[in-house]
Amino acid sequence: MEYIKDAPFANIFVCNGDIDFHDYYYISPFKEIEDSIYYCVNRTGIESRVPSLFFVERDSTMSCCEVFCIFSGKGKLTFRGNTYELGKNQVIVLPAGEEHSYGSDEAEPLGMSWVEFYGGDSRRLTRHIVDTQGPVIEGMIFSDASAALGILQQKLMIDERQNVSLEIYSLLLEILKNERRYAMVEISQDVKANFSRVEAYIDAHLRDGITNSQLADVCGISLPYFIKQFKAIYRMTPQEFVMNRRLRKGRQMLMQTGLPVDEITEMLGFCNTSHFIRRFREKEKMTPAQYRGAYRIPQNSTVNTGDPMWASDFAILWFNWISWGLICYIAVRSWLRL
Repeated sequence: MEYIKDAPFANIFVCNGDIDFHDYYYISPFKEIEDSIYYCVNRTGIESRVPSLFFVERDSTMSCCEVFCIFSGKGKLTFRGNTYELGKNQVIVLPAGEEHSYGSDEAEPLGMSWVEFYGGDSRRLTRHIVDTQGPVIEGMIFSDASAALGILQQKLMIDERQNVSLEIYSLLLEILKNERRYAMVEISQDVKANFSRVEAYIDAHLRDGITNSQLADVCGISLPYFIKQFKAIYRMTPQEFVMNRRLRKGRQMLMQTGLPVDEITEMLGFCNTSHFIRRFREKEKMTPAQYRGAYRIPQNSTVNTGDPMWASDFAILWFNWISWGLICYIAVRSWLRL
């Protein structure tokens, strides 16, 4: 393991793999104020394939909460006396201060992105999530949570502590939204399946003018009942949900591609570029151009935060990006000493 010093915001460790340990990295910001009002990252990383004999056991002295997004492989988790099977498209939430253990399947090792964090009311929120949804969460939440975690990791090296804190809170909110979706009284499995199809339809037709009537037809129920059910599950109207999906896709395209804003506008189904810029600024507090300038991933990469299979390439890409930033930082410091 190589330790790179003099990073402006974090200690950076780079682990070079061998036959069992595949390449990965993690970032560990300095712990300055344990009881800070901010949410603080302890460590975070992406592992395309954890070691074949990977096993973690922690007691009640663990001071950090954990969130994992599993995009491949299998494993097992033991928590509060229960054993859970781990697998693809699951979100794992583990509060601080609770005994647990988890490990990877030897034949199909886990691939995951993860974060350890503390501060703020992270203990209370993670315990609430586990008490209401359990430690292993499946379904529609995975794509939203993995995207939020990816954005958090990208911002970690270039943002101030307050902004990183906001991204951790955003990640927890995405998971909390899942409770609202499924905490309704007696929602049948058929209804859940219907709304899963609605989400898939929206994601596949962002370029089109999506109407409530079309979505009700996909769900197979009447329009008034569809709108009532949708608002009860998602706590927003269908059109608000469509807009959120378009803006989320827009963020990904701005980070991952060099497409002109006009072309992105057309691909997302906005009536004109001004409309896209206005709605984007309302959501992100910056224009699309400013967002791309702050969070753009180098163009030669093919990262897709909506698709978990990007993790291996992204780990290498991000390491190169961080290394270049460190070289520039050290060069400036050396020049200032002259």
